[in-house]
Amino acid sequence: MRKTSFILVSPGPIDGYPPVQYQARLLAAAGYAVEIVTSPLTHEQKAPLFSCTGVRVTCLAPSQAFSSRVKRNVSYVRALLGARMRAGREATEICYDPIGVFLSDFTPFKSRRRIAHFHELLQDPQSFLEKRLRQAVGGYQLVVVPDEVRAKHTAVNLDLRELPLVIENYPLRTQRPLERSTLLKRFEVVYCGSLGFNQKLDMVIRSVRNWPLDAHFVMIGNDNLPVAKALQNLASEQGVADKVHFVGWMETAAAEKRVASADLAVALLDDSFEQWRTALGASNKRFQYMKAGLPQIGDQNPGVSQLIEGNGIGTCLKGDDPAELAGVVTGYMRDSVRCQAEGARAFELHKKVFNYEAVFDRLLVRLEEMP
Repeated sequence: MRKTSFILVSPGPIDGYPPVQYQARLLAAAGYAVEIVTSPLTHEQKAPLFSCTGVRVTCLAPSQAFSSRVKRNVSYVRALLGARMRAGREATEICYDPIGVFLSDFTPFKSRRRIAHFHELLQDPQSFLEKRLRQAVGGYQLVVVPDEVRAKHTAVNLDLRELPLVIENYPLRTQRPLERSTLLKRFEVVYCGSLGFNQKLDMVIRSVRNWPLDAHFVMIGNDNLPVAKALQNLASEQGVADKVHFVGWMETAAAEKRVASADLAVALLDDSFEQWRTALGASNKRFQYMKAGLPQIGDQNPGVSQLIEGNGIGTCLKGDDPAELAGVVTGYMRDSVRCQAEGARAFELHKKVFNYEAVFDRLLVRLEEMP
């Protein structure tokens, strides 16, 4: 395939979607010109924190991104049209999620080659955006999803003739672990991602009162939402506000550095919601913890035990018992040798297998095979 341009259609903020950042960086590193059309993360953000040589980012103004749906969509179509004019008709366009497909379809002068990339599981076939996908996806040369279970689910829901291409949500590869901060003289359990009850963070907070005195819980994520305020109130009610730390949202590189300064990580998902029951490959935080060289605590969702306990990089809870979690945290805190050994194994797996470079080539190879 010639070194044509790529356009990444990311209506969701690129600062909130590491896989979009990774694709942009890898495409630019491979010599492709890259255009990104996206939106700001907050009402106050004038420009994305993400930047990369060889990548041009067009971001809606907050007044456009957080206005009425019609005005927002019109603004996005205009921005995407500008990107298409610069990139030319031979560009390859990657459209993220049903909203990205929708906006791409309604923008004039379509790119010759378009890819539909779904970050999450399709959940509501009767919704407008998902209902139209059955017909719209026929205009795309390729569909991409983040794990094999979602590939089957997406193929059935969209009536595809072949399974989508799988590109897992792994982090970018690093050759050596990030240096750990020595400023904090405490044992830290870290969580990084969306803050809410679906992640069982309320159960974790209820567990903290039974942790050893010097064990603290750190949460990295947007703490300005009502659900985060509810979790903060719960920490106060439980009498552990001094041991539960909300550090807010962080740009990807800063978040990775902060995660690597902890001792142990946790990732639990509510299995009553299909999105989480199939979230092994799509839950990038598990693999982010590997990159940080941390042992981790997981759950019993499909494939999680095989990934974590099967590789000797952590422990999976049998249920939702705060006392069980407290016992696991205590065990790790009292066994630094185990922590270091499991963390080291996790990092080696990241370097050899669970990194974005190892899987993104599948897309470039598939594009080479296209007419």
